Amino acid sequence: MRQCKQIQELLSTLRAVASRSIIYVLIVSSLLMTFAVSPTPIATALPADSVMLAQTSLPSQTSKPDEAIVKDVDGVTLIHEYISKTRGGSLSSLFTIFFLTIGPLKIVPVFLNLTANADDTLRKKMAFRGFWISTLVIMFISFAGIGMVDQYGIPISALIMAAGIVLFLVSLQVIMAQYSSAAPPSPPPQNPSLDLVVTPLVFPAILTPYGIGIVLMIMSIVTKVTGDQTTILGLLMVIMVLNLLSMLYARQIIKVLNPSILRVLALVLGMVQLSLGISWIFTAIRMEALVIRAMLAS
Repeated sequence: MRQCKQIQELLSTLRAVASRSIIYVLIVSSLLMTFAVSPTPIATALPADSVMLAQTSLPSQTSKPDEAIVKDVDGVTLIHEYISKTRGGSLSSLFTIFFLTIGPLKIVPVFLNLTANADDTLRKKMAFRGFWISTLVIMFISFAGIGMVDQYGIPISALIMAAGIVLFLVSLQVIMAQYSSAAPPSPPPQNPSLDLVVTPLVFPAILTPYGIGIVLMIMSIVTKVTGDQTTILGLLMVIMVLNLLSMLYARQIIKVLNPSILRVLALVLGMVQLSLGISWIFTAIRMEALVIRAMLAS
């Protein structure tokens, strides 16, 4: 009996160490990918050589200048050239956007509050059900939104401008919230059930309204430019898996990252998101300036 008890204590200790290791790996890998320093093709100004290339080669792409302008009126050629040069950077930057808008950091406090009075079995059921529902919804929106955007003929520059404005406003709200008095947390439900998965776990904790909008716009932009949807779907799947892990190990994560650290991370990530939003806005303005200049030069 004593040996069995010792074996059980050893297994419990190994399980605790393994879970903590998983948490550290999750946090470190996510932050490393988030803070990867690399330019993004749809959120960074075009380099000088690309601008000069666009100014000199755009009117001469075909024998008829008007046709060349119409062909590149959305800036597709310009962005496609830039993406081909910085594809590795674009992936990390897109991961950063998804991590900030529909990523796991904001889910942990909500999930802990919803499952404060739930047992381990119910917590796992809520985590997996929330994972599947949010994954199916975001994939459906990604595909359905492309057709809607194409139907209205929205140019890429307008999509980038809209995405930049949304990122700017949301990140500004997050930053300013650090200087206001925190609202009292809502009491946890006394009888938690799976009915709480759709609302408020999936909507709006996992899939925020602005996150859904950002995913829709990025999917439409990348589809118009490269026609490759698998990369975006793969990044979304990685984010959804991180969300699942954050829910399964929410109690362990909150021990490592206490609320004070989470507030600091929210402030830092909010500054990153604010910078990306401003960069997207400038990119859309530069694209329209290049198109207008090409039209005047013709």
